[in-house]
Amino acid sequence: GYGAQGYGAQGQPPSGSAPDPSKGGHVGRNGQRETLLTGDTAAKVKAAALAKVPGATVERVETDADHGSPYEAHLRKSDGTELEVLVDKSFTVTAVNTMGQR
Repeated sequence: GYGAQGYGAQGQPPSGSAPDPSKGGHVGRNGQRETLLTGDTAAKVKAAALAKVPGATVERVETDADHGSPYEAHLRKSDGTELEVLVDKSFTVTAVNTMGQR
């Protein structure tokens, strides 16, 4: 049998619409859904990311489902480069990945 690995076992997003990637909600390979951070946690993750990549714009901060890191921030640099900054539970940046390079 195939088990429940990614065969429609996730349930439908609310209101039947596909999740907007700019609002988070990415589902990782492990089936965990990323959720947007709020409040104090969001502020600390933003601060850590901007300390690592000064001058960038924070697009969103959310939980991380793909890398085994608790948090991630998506940044855009002034030249348009998109970065994914991984942040650990101590709010220390552990990695900076460039997104969408082909």
